[in-house]
Amino acid sequence: MTDPGLPPFMTASAGGPPVSDGSFGQSMGAFGALLKLQQNISDRFPKAKVPWNETRDFLKASTIEMIRATPLYRFHMDFFQEIGLGNMQLISYAPMHYIYAVPNNPVCNFYPALNNQKVCVATTDALHRFFREDLELECSVEEIECIKNGNEICKFKVDLQPISAYQIMLDEHDKMILSGFKPPIDENELKDKVRALTVYKLLENGRLSEIGSAYMQFASNMKVEEKIFDPPWKLKEELSSIADKHSTFGGAFGAMTKTVLEQQKDETAAPQPVVSEETQKLQEEAKKTDSFAELLAKMKKDQ
Repeated sequence: MTDPGLPPFMTASAGGPPVSDGSFGQSMGAFGALLKLQQNISDRFPKAKVPWNETRDFLKASTIEMIRATPLYRFHMDFFQEIGLGNMQLISYAPMHYIYAVPNNPVCNFYPALNNQKVCVATTDALHRFFREDLELECSVEEIECIKNGNEICKFKVDLQPISAYQIMLDEHDKMILSGFKPPIDENELKDKVRALTVYKLLENGRLSEIGSAYMQFASNMKVEEKIFDPPWKLKEELSSIADKHSTFGGAFGAMTKTVLEQQKDETAAPQPVVSEETQKLQEEAKKTDSFAELLAKMKKDQ
């Protein structure tokens, strides 16, 4: 039974570092570090919203090497490391399923007295927030291995909700292909699109698959206006470019200051897509549904 004299944040069930089996100072120091991490997440995540075109490139990358080459992936890994979540890397991939690993995970140090259990709730929550809030991808996240549980490395599995992924991944040219029309693009781009649609099981042997047919049948009900805005890494790239172009610190500093001030002047919250009432209903149903097939069955029943 929990000691009734302890404040809530000092109990194991609260998710903070427990005070048993370790010094009080060590536990409180770890708790302070955890609070700092949570504050970093709260401060920086609202400014990390990513436009759909960047998320689309990430989703359509069909190998780990291709995923790692996307600007979104590089931003994601750098972003988490800067926040204090360690040197995360993608180690396994299947369409809509990703496994990330964090060697020497600093989050484990927040729980000095806990052993033989998975403790990286902060990383799990951060991954879920990043995919759901900043990429607008509904998902589930689970820690599958943990250093504190006797594993060599901490691993996290991210599973995307298919409807959510398709909604962002498919552009107008993809929808033309699924509808049986050739889009006005060159052959190489067409082959790449067909390959991606096949990987995601929307096409099968060059023809619309059962999943593709079902999605296209209901896609017309999911009207969402895509908003165009700059990715969160654009300013960093601009500042790096300025530094490369100027031979003196003074010249570079002046140009950098002007760029930052202009961004702050124009900076507003990243625009939200305009979503119809019908689409909102479908999205809410998707969150409560375990599989694509189950969601389609519900949608058919409601017609």
